[in-house]
Amino acid sequence: MIARSETLQARKQQLVKEAIWDAAIDLFVAKGFDEATVEEIARAAGVSRRSFFRYFASKKDLMAQGVLLYGATLRGAIEACPRSYTLLETMERVTLEVAKHTASQPRTRQIYRIAESSMAANEALLSSLPVVEVDLSEAFAARLKKVSKDPLKSRLLATLTLAILNTSLQHWCRNEPEDISIVIRQAFATISQVVCQ
Repeated sequence: MIARSETLQARKQQLVKEAIWDAAIDLFVAKGFDEATVEEIARAAGVSRRSFFRYFASKKDLMAQGVLLYGATLRGAIEACPRSYTLLETMERVTLEVAKHTASQPRTRQIYRIAESSMAANEALLSSLPVVEVDLSEAFAARLKKVSKDPLKSRLLATLTLAILNTSLQHWCRNEPEDISIVIRQAFATISQVVCQ
């Protein structure tokens, strides 16, 4: 019985967190990141200011949450890649899968536009990237365990994967209704040209 109530509690907490996040994104789009207040976000989500702070430390923390989820998706994609793939094939498959997943989310373009319109929102969004980079580096290190113990290699793979993905998603956001798969393939074709010259 305890496990079931804990599960119910966890689902309720997740629903409240999502309601706060959705209300915040709507307000950031309507008013701007800098102008929207925590009080307005809480009111729009149907929770108290105190409840807001149970889930998020600030508006900046709220913006960073999406990046952490993005990181978990990236790590899962790296771990799911067949061991027979080369590192470049792994990077391409991971970026393609995660880009398609991210592009399919209804809020993705809104989040990128919020970040482009506010320096504070952009900084908040980027604040979690170092955590994601370390996580990805560990995922690549696990793939390389038998091949290499060089931490530089796994860190570079993580950094490159994030750079390709973020640059491709930014390009896609600015060039609606472009297909994200085409953008990712163009990015890898460009990288191949640069490396081979």
